[in-house]
Amino acid sequence: MRQPIERKSLQDQATDWLREAILRGDLAPGATLTEQALTEQIGTGRGTVRSALFTLEAQELVTRTPYSNWRVAVLDAQAIWEIYTLRSAYESLAARILAAERARLGTDLVQAAFAALINAHGADTETRVTADLAFHTSFVRQTGHQHLIRRHAMLADKMEWLYRWSESHWPARTPLIDEHQPLFDALMQGSPDQAEQALRAHIDYSITHDVAGFHSLAASGETK
Repeated sequence: MRQPIERKSLQDQATDWLREAILRGDLAPGATLTEQALTEQIGTGRGTVRSALFTLEAQELVTRTPYSNWRVAVLDAQAIWEIYTLRSAYESLAARILAAERARLGTDLVQAAFAALINAHGADTETRVTADLAFHTSFVRQTGHQHLIRRHAMLADKMEWLYRWSESHWPARTPLIDEHQPLFDALMQGSPDQAEQALRAHIDYSITHDVAGFHSLAASGETK
């Protein structure tokens, strides 16, 4: 059966346009945003653009200097570290819960997401990023912990932004299967301590490489 047509307001459409441009790097981290230029690019009114900017400010994808200008949020070593460590806190809790209660909670979402991750090996950036994010979302959702699921979802745009930034500079640097297999195994068979340890090791790897990568770009004068 066909799905109903999704009806979105102009503000929602403008917000989606702007979010997509930021996540995909069309608007670089730290770039200045002017309402007039965005109005011309998006093809909608200035008030609509301003509302979209306020929405994305609340999601911390853009920042505003009062009476001055808007900018895409900065993605630097500190921001990379903060995004990953917050993710680690949420996902380590999810890993512990799932490992402790997998007999009751099941693992179907995680198994399906890992299978998609395997299929994404060697694929294009879009497929890799989608599969990687979906795998991490799967074991959070598998817990059924609604407060945790909602708070983890609030990081989704930031994580996609960071993933796409990393892939744009170092395509396929991270071997999807090799890097996720220990985590998957711990979620499927390990103790809560082992699952949490595997999760933290996985994210520490990402922090190390992306922070080092940022410093390398900064040293060469390229930090976009």
